Amino acid sequence: MENSKIELKRSVPLFWGLHARPGMVFGRVLGLLPVAFLLGLYMFASHSRHRVNPDDKLMPSLHQMYNEMKTIITVPDKRSGKILFWADTKASLQRLGLGIGIAAAASYFMGILMGMLPGFRALFAPLVTGLSNINPLAILVIILVALGVGENSKVFLVAFGIGIPMMRTIAGIAERMPGELTVKALTLGASQYQVLYRIVAPQMLPRLIDLIRVSLGAAWIFVIAAEAVAATEGLGYRIYLQQRYMNMALIIPYVIYISLLAYGSDLALQGILKLPCFRWYGKTED
Repeated sequence: MENSKIELKRSVPLFWGLHARPGMVFGRVLGLLPVAFLLGLYMFASHSRHRVNPDDKLMPSLHQMYNEMKTIITVPDKRSGKILFWADTKASLQRLGLGIGIAAAASYFMGILMGMLPGFRALFAPLVTGLSNINPLAILVIILVALGVGENSKVFLVAFGIGIPMMRTIAGIAERMPGELTVKALTLGASQYQVLYRIVAPQMLPRLIDLIRVSLGAAWIFVIAAEAVAATEGLGYRIYLQQRYMNMALIIPYVIYISLLAYGSDLALQGILKLPCFRWYGKTED
C-alpha cells in the first residue's frame, strides 16, 4: 500500500495538469517568472526609446524611477514639512480601511437578515437590488455635493461601491444555507435569534473575508477616483497631480506600490482564513 502511494505521488505532474503539485518553493519560482519577463520587457523597451530620444518621459528608466522615489520618500515637502510618500500612504489607507470596515459591517448584518428573514428580505431586497445597479463613479459628483470634499465623501464612496454588492452576495449565500441546520437548532430549543448569531453568523464570517479579498481592487479604484477629484494628499491625488507634468518616473512606481499594498492586504486576509477558528472553511479531503 505504501509503495503504491509513493508511486502515485511520483506520477503526479509538478508543473502542468489537473493534479499538478508544484510545491511551495517551485510554485513561488513559477509565480516570479512572468514578473521577471515583464520587467525585462519594460527595460528593453525603455532602453530602446531612450536610445532614440534621451528625453523620453513615457517609459522612464529604472534609475530615473529610483531617483524620483528616493526624493519623495526622503526629502520633506517645502510647504508642509511632511514626507509626501508616507503622508499619501497614510491618507489613502485610512480612507480605504474605513470604507471597507463600514461596508463589511453593513453587508454582514444586513446580508444575514435579508437572507434568513423573508419579511426583512421583502422590505429591503428591491432597494438593495436597485442600488447595486448604480455605478458608484457615476454619482461621485452627487456624493461630493451632498457630503462635501472632506473625508466623509471618500469613505462613503468606498463603502457604497463595495458594500452593496457584498450585501447581495451575503444575502444570497445565507438564503441558500441548508434548511436542516436551522430546523435542527429550532427543534433542540434554540430561538430564532440564537440561530442567527450561533449558526448563521459564524458560517458567513469567512465568506465575508473572501468577499473583501475580491473587492479590494474595486475599493482601490474608488479611493483613487475620489482622491483625484477632491483631495490634497493621497496616492491617487499624487498620481493625478504628476499626470499634469507627464512625470511617469513617479506615476509608475506609485501604481506598482498600490498594487503591492493590495497584494499584501490579500495575503493578510488569506492568513486570517488560515486561523484555527476558520480551519473548517474550504477544507477538502486529499
